[in-house]
Amino acid sequence: MEDTEDMELGYDPLWDEQGRLRQGCTVGEALAWMTKFGGRTPGESVCINGVGYKIGRLLYGPERPAVADKPISRVYDGYYRQLNFSV
Repeated sequence: MEDTEDMELGYDPLWDEQGRLRQGCTVGEALAWMTKFGGRTPGESVCINGVGYKIGRLLYGPERPAVADKPISRVYDGYYRQLNFSV
């Protein structure tokens, strides 16, 4: 996962300049950028392949799920701003 100190507001790891999903962006990279610049918090939930996780669990701690290091293949709209990814 990328060091959040090196992230920039002008670079979105999830979407490219044409508004397409950036190839190879991992769940962890996208969530780290979103918590730093996108108004998301570690306490919010995200759904990955139909399984719910807290953002903080995917970003921090020694028992991070392996899904945090997988590249995102699709982003879905969710209710009440919930993030939904397929990997």
